[in-house]
Amino acid sequence: MNKLAAASILAIAVATSGAAWAQTTAPTAPATTPSATAPAVTMDAATEAKFKAADKSGKGVIEGADVTPYKAVMDKVDTDKDGKISKAEFAAAAKAGVIK
Repeated sequence: MNKLAAASILAIAVATSGAAWAQTTAPTAPATTPSATAPAVTMDAATEAKFKAADKSGKGVIEGADVTPYKAVMDKVDTDKDGKISKAEFAAAAKAGVIK
């Protein structure tokens, strides 16, 4: 009788451990972060240096008072019309000759 009870308990433990294991494994997150979906921005060294000098906050975007030198060309540079100049927008404008 003891062997039957022990076998039953063992069978239940084994049967439920698979379900418990499946519930405790971490799900993999889909690659939806901006770095995973955004295309890489390539700039030559001079353009990169110019962007870094203009991006005084170091956030990777030119915003606030730092935009002032580019106000005359904002309509051509700020393609998403958010009032900021992203690294991608800066690179595209430099490549097009809008920013020199």
